[in-house]
Amino acid sequence: MLGLSPQGVHASAGVTRVEDLRFPAGALRERLADRLWLHGMPADVLVFDAPQSPSALARTLSAQQPALADLHVLPGQLILSGHVGAERWVVQMEGAGGDRTVGSLSAINVRAAATVTRPAWLPEGMRVKSDVTAMDAGVKVSDRIWQHALPPKELADLLDAGLRRAGWSPEREADAALPAVRPGGSGQWWTRERERMKLWLVPVEGGSGVRAVGWAP
Repeated sequence: MLGLSPQGVHASAGVTRVEDLRFPAGALRERLADRLWLHGMPADVLVFDAPQSPSALARTLSAQQPALADLHVLPGQLILSGHVGAERWVVQMEGAGGDRTVGSLSAINVRAAATVTRPAWLPEGMRVKSDVTAMDAGVKVSDRIWQHALPPKELADLLDAGLRRAGWSPEREADAALPAVRPGGSGQWWTRERERMKLWLVPVEGGSGVRAVGWAP
């Protein structure tokens, strides 16, 4: 037990912005993107490298915001979380040797309306597993993962047809007249006007997993 209800718990509500959490002297931290959305909900995400062990860092952060009291201990990782106002804060920490911890700190506005839009090319029956979108330096980058009950060979034709109907084209000319969505780990590139997307189709639990990483100005 780490004892996360120590000094500081009696202090008001603690800090209310993730940016205001104080890390040990010598720590490095950086915002992951100008703007970020997780499953369509606005989020702030910071990555950090701190000269303190994960357990000590958990105590340091929870002392500043007592709501950070939900602790999960996983192999090689600590996850500290809690609700602060309209946000859910999650701190993921991993030991990096000695008294050093690396990880991420995220704050997700759980009351904000989600803005997830289902891509027009996606076949029916897809279940979203992960949806992350970031805006940085004027470029929007999305990384989304879905799962489907159909095996890759059957799903490939549906994906290919849907992409072409939605105005996407294989990036390589050699693919233009051929089914460009093919099962495998290398992925295929697609373009639509100024947008680019790389698509992976792999077998998962008897069905398929689809990952799409897109770039749009």
